[in-house]
Amino acid sequence: MNRNRRPMPNKKRKALEKEIKKGQKKLLEIEDLPRTDTLTPRDALKKYPAKRQKMEKPLMDSVKRKMAIKKKKKETKHSKRTTPGDVAHRESPPAHAHTENERWQKTLEVQSKTKRKILTSKLQKRRPKGRK
Repeated sequence: MNRNRRPMPNKKRKALEKEIKKGQKKLLEIEDLPRTDTLTPRDALKKYPAKRQKMEKPLMDSVKRKMAIKKKKKETKHSKRTTPGDVAHRESPPAHAHTENERWQKTLEVQSKTKRKILTSKLQKRRPKGRK
């Protein structure tokens, strides 16, 4: 089954390479009719009579709107940072935080400012109205 291959003579190998190159050059020719894979809703509706087109147009428009919404939602860039506040999982620092990490320091500062604001607003609410 597994016979040893004998090397191909240079003359035959060159002829084979030449044939392969000739075959590849034919693929580079430009086609007469350009073809596209995209089918627009308008083109899809052209197959039907005018009355049916009129009935189906709102359906096609709604499908286009839904697809645009899905596409926009998918491509929207969402920030990986969460809002600092009274969130339990943000209370403790990470297991291996670098002290020089600016982002973590900024997060802690913002969290402490938020806590301070909340605390002062609670204290303001508890204060009797006659006192200042």
